[in-house]
Amino acid sequence: MTLSNFKILELSTCFFIISNILDYSGFIGLKYVSFIVLISSVLLNFRQIKSSRNQILFFGFLMFFFCLSLITTIINDGSIQFALQYNLAIITLIICSVIVDYVDSNKMLNFLMNVLLYSSTLIIFGNVFSNIYPVKLITNMLVFFSSNYDTYEGIRSSSMIIVPKIYFQFTLFLPAAYIYFLFKKNYVKSLIILISIVLSLSRGAIFIALIFSLLFFLRNKNFKDLIKNIFLTILFACIMLYVINIFVPNIFIHFLNLQNISEFTVSTRLDQIKIIIDLFRDNIFIFFFGMGSGTPIFLDFIAESVYAIEIAPLDIIRKYGFIFFTFIFVLMFRIIKNSSIINTYILLSLVFATFTNPILTAPIFILIFSLCITNKNLK
Repeated sequence: MTLSNFKILELSTCFFIISNILDYSGFIGLKYVSFIVLISSVLLNFRQIKSSRNQILFFGFLMFFFCLSLITTIINDGSIQFALQYNLAIITLIICSVIVDYVDSNKMLNFLMNVLLYSSTLIIFGNVFSNIYPVKLITNMLVFFSSNYDTYEGIRSSSMIIVPKIYFQFTLFLPAAYIYFLFKKNYVKSLIILISIVLSLSRGAIFIALIFSLLFFLRNKNFKDLIKNIFLTILFACIMLYVINIFVPNIFIHFLNLQNISEFTVSTRLDQIKIIIDLFRDNIFIFFFGMGSGTPIFLDFIAESVYAIEIAPLDIIRKYGFIFFTFIFVLMFRIIKNSSIINTYILLSLVFATFTNPILTAPIFILIFSLCITNKNLK
């Protein structure tokens, strides 16, 4: 029995999803291997793949800014290596735009959300086996996939707040998976993800999950729905309060205490906004065409140069310019407008997350939006 070329493309996409969730930063190398495998699968089907005139114009537009970002990087004494690394997002957008016409979008989106679900349990295990039942062998395995290992003994001394030792970079994608399963009325899976979101102590993820929880529980078509939603709200609240009491009893202090947090992230973001606005005022060319994807910017608050800032929309304008940003965001909101209600909420949750972390160019972000272009039947 042999696999068809398009089946290989589907399996390659699944591998791409798993690799870019678990190896988000590319530290292990799976992320880059998955790119090679996926591109090879596309090339294998090249003769059977047909692109419309609009797609060809779209790809041409993207490649123009790909090249322009390299030129502006060189002009501004940036790093070509970093420029190519960040421009991988443009290549990802082109690839995803091609493959979504040849894979089952419903099936692939469901697979992606389930991978996020199972990956979210790593956060739960990280808390259980580091704070409650310390097992070093397990935490060492979890650290292999995490983006940060908190060397504090479970308590941040400055505020006496219990914190998770392990943070995963896929955390801000969890609200999208939570919304997906909640609105599909798969309450067990949505509850598991909600627990993971709370234990992550990510303000952005918690806030987004809370907003869409309210949207879900407050929509009542009839009295029966009202009673069911009241019951679910009480059940979810009781379970979450129990989990909070065990793992993060001071979570509300942590959530409201904006000054005493890891790396002073709130103050850092405010500093970034000020510096980027000043940059645009001083150089109108940078505002419209960017300063290059491989050009660093100096941040006063942390006193060092960085290649990416947390507020993704501003970072896109800084690197590629307002013209590129406008085109991409208009495209994104057209997809949101034409999507089903569940897809709309999923995509909006991702857009909200871009204002707290640089996930806008993440392959999983791009793939979810691409899958929602053709995913019309999800209800």
